Amino acid sequence: MAQNKPIGKLLEDAGFINEKQIQVALNVQKSNPMFFGEILQDLDFVTSNEIAEAIAMQNGLEYVDLSTIVPTAEALKLVPHEIAKNKNILPIAVENNTLVVAMQDVNDIMTLDYLKKVSSKQVKLVVANQASIARYSEIYYYQMTNPIEAEIAELVKQTLNNKEIDVPHLVDLILNNAIKDRVTDIHITPENSAIHVFYRIDGVLRHYFSLPKKLHSQIVARIKITCNLDISEQRKPQDGSFSYTFLNEDFDLRVSTLPTNYGENIVMRLLGKGTSLFSLAHLGLTAQNSKKVENYFSKPYGIVLIVGPTGSGKTTTLYSALRKVNSLEKNVMTIEDPIEYKFTFIKQTQLHEKAGYTFDAAIRAFMRQDPDVMLVGEIRDPQTAELAVRASITGHLVLSTLHTNDAIGTIPRLIDLKIPPYLIGSGLLGVIAQRLVRKLCHYCKKELDINKKELIEMGVPETIINEYSDYKVYEAVGCQQCKYTGYNGREVVVEILDVDKEIESLITEEASTLELLKVAKHKGMHTMKEDGYIKVLQGITSFSEIDRVID
Repeated sequence: MAQNKPIGKLLEDAGFINEKQIQVALNVQKSNPMFFGEILQDLDFVTSNEIAEAIAMQNGLEYVDLSTIVPTAEALKLVPHEIAKNKNILPIAVENNTLVVAMQDVNDIMTLDYLKKVSSKQVKLVVANQASIARYSEIYYYQMTNPIEAEIAELVKQTLNNKEIDVPHLVDLILNNAIKDRVTDIHITPENSAIHVFYRIDGVLRHYFSLPKKLHSQIVARIKITCNLDISEQRKPQDGSFSYTFLNEDFDLRVSTLPTNYGENIVMRLLGKGTSLFSLAHLGLTAQNSKKVENYFSKPYGIVLIVGPTGSGKTTTLYSALRKVNSLEKNVMTIEDPIEYKFTFIKQTQLHEKAGYTFDAAIRAFMRQDPDVMLVGEIRDPQTAELAVRASITGHLVLSTLHTNDAIGTIPRLIDLKIPPYLIGSGLLGVIAQRLVRKLCHYCKKELDINKKELIEMGVPETIINEYSDYKVYEAVGCQQCKYTGYNGREVVVEILDVDKEIESLITEEASTLELLKVAKHKGMHTMKEDGYIKVLQGITSFSEIDRVID
């Protein structure tokens, strides 16, 4: 077992916090007698994941992300739900004669002895954060005694036998199953012979259920009533929202209806209120790219843009990097639409266009608030673009997002927004373009026998192969853990345009994107495709996934 270090020292040793943050937390503790770890999280100095990771490192144990694991029924049955709940543990699997259990308090000898006794097995501890353990313990024990998909199948059977069913309950089951399976969007699509329910998981739509067509009008009416939409209006699109609670966890759902030739199509975006922040390391940036991003966010002035299409993780990257800004010494202000994560010591404001509080109006107001760092959720128009760039060259660090396909394409996009090239060159620190790719399921991925010549023929640059000479390439297979997709979770692939003096000069001289790309690559920039190939060689994702996501 580990030395019993104070949590603050543990986190400092792991590089998650510094001495100044510890002192602030100690000052808070004098006026609020919370646990020290809770104060650090409340101040947004660390995430619950980072606390768990530090404990794992300290104890020489494996840290696990429970969102990528499906506990086996065999493991769950060995430990009663009440015990798992009270002790905040989650049985994950049985390996030979060993019960694998996730917990955070790995020095709880009494619980360890109890587990050995109740399971009649050896016990292997892995570390996960307390909030995740509590969440997934509730979900999987619930699923074991109340199998959601089986209950939906039973309701379908009753409908086909002309029995009346509880439609609100059916809608709840569809939502509960989506929450269980980490779904971001729910599609309820009517067709000629049935209603189809699709879930978007890790960016990919998957068909889950087919429901009798005669339930369509009742399902639509139930959803519309829940979010205060007009149930009599079926000819026009409508938008609404509602809050939902499952197993004591709160969610917001944004609802969109669209009339089609087979009836109204419904899409619901599922947003968890307890969303936790990531660190740059968890996003999947290589060490080299992570260092570049951290360097940008430590600059006193300039503009950093994160670009990509909708759903490419721009906001998550922006907020993860924002955690690197020293908000104890800098005045950080944000304008967001909406506020997705809440930060301590950062002045966050929300867009309100009807009231005249737009992105450009916010930047004007910020300039009177003595700012050091300004986060502008998105650059949408020439006014916002000009104000953001001008703020960046007058002593402020400006962070924002933009819709472009790649890093180099950001330059002509800014010119299209009426920004003079000389302002772009002098203000821009760097551009981070990104996409999200699915990670291979580590339980079932299959290693491929592939040599250097074959990799080159597939388009992988020889320089990258030489850099990752101990590569292992895998393909997706599929198992119970990944719901037979072969993938579990996602991370970013990026390309970073570093605007140094030479690139600045080329931008000012209005060089072509081809010239800019040539010079940037000569200076070591990897394109998104190349960054994707690196992740393939590291065994993180597959060639087919890179081809699916990146042109």
